[in-house]
Amino acid sequence: MPLINIEGISIHYQQSKVSSRVQTTIIFVHGAGGTWKNWAYQLSGIEGYNLIALDLPGHGRSEGSPADVIKNYSEFIGSFVKALNITQFIIAGHSMGGAIGMEFALTYPDALIGLIIVDSGARLRVNPKTLEVLSRGVHPIDNIHYSYSRDISEVVLKQAVEEMRKIPTGVFLADFKACDGFNILDRVKTINLPALVICGEDDQMTPVKYSEFLAHELPQATISIIKSAGHMAMLEQPNLVNKSIQQFLETSVLANPKVKPC
Repeated sequence: MPLINIEGISIHYQQSKVSSRVQTTIIFVHGAGGTWKNWAYQLSGIEGYNLIALDLPGHGRSEGSPADVIKNYSEFIGSFVKALNITQFIIAGHSMGGAIGMEFALTYPDALIGLIIVDSGARLRVNPKTLEVLSRGVHPIDNIHYSYSRDISEVVLKQAVEEMRKIPTGVFLADFKACDGFNILDRVKTINLPALVICGEDDQMTPVKYSEFLAHELPQATISIIKSAGHMAMLEQPNLVNKSIQQFLETSVLANPKVKPC
């Protein structure tokens, strides 16, 4: 269980086994209320890279408090990679994590050699009812049904509900406030990095049109629509997501002259 002290708080992360074939580092950033486990299938299924998935402050096994502004999370990622002595890397972000990745790319473009955005958007408005429910200390259980493909099993949905109930509502409230305040519609086209946009074809939280907009606006973007997947594409169809990521790394990132072997 790797832990690192950042600005006085203990931050938990998981790292794949590093091999001699490693070309670069990918930092995986989870979405609202999530943990590194949202990326477990990627850490175990993608080879040849230094893969790191962290628990953001106040999430999972990490100390600290969640942020209610995306920029604050972006600044934290900067502190995290600095503490690990990583100077060039790729950010892979899911939903809120995608927003964090894009905000980081706008602020520190020279630190990145690529960007992977999964089930996210340039603007992430949150249903006011969800914020109101959370403000009363109640978990928005109904959101679970909109987070997965319509074909997902009841067993998975039940497990997701159980996992949601373990997470303090205050964490969700801060994260969703951060998402609700995120809007880079007028700036996203300035992110001039190799980018992969991934979206589940049945995503009801951040519909495919959000990803299509990103793919159109980002100058170096490719898009991958994942069949039989909803908002949690990397958990629902990990093999397809991993294949898309691997292809992106091999065709877009490794060909980038900015990439330096670790």
